[in-house]
Amino acid sequence: MCIQSADRESLWFGAPVREIEPEERGLPDGESLYKLIGSRWVVAAMRELRGAGVRYNALHRRLGGVSHKVLTQTLRRLQRAGIVTRRVWSTNPPHVEYALTPRGLELLENIERLERWAGAQGLLGSA
Repeated sequence: MCIQSADRESLWFGAPVREIEPEERGLPDGESLYKLIGSRWVVAAMRELRGAGVRYNALHRRLGGVSHKVLTQTLRRLQRAGIVTRRVWSTNPPHVEYALTPRGLELLENIERLERWAGAQGLLGSA
């Protein structure tokens, strides 16, 4: 039950209702899009997830250098944004695979297009 308090702030079971951030809705606006793809590991993880599903530990090994905590946070953020799917099989132990969604594949293709353009313009630093 939603009630209105004297100061007209919405309450839900005694807690103020807060606006859902765009990233939480999975609909990145301009700023949260850059937060989403600006992480060091996001594009690297997306490249590894192109094609068939990849198990978490295999992805962790392929990326090399990412902590389990950061990889888990990255995958959850990508999943909330509709970029990655998480598929779980009820086996013992559970079998979990991650893969790009069509939306994720389209995003990756556009990122790679931007990288090619930046390279052609001499905007990419040497590694």
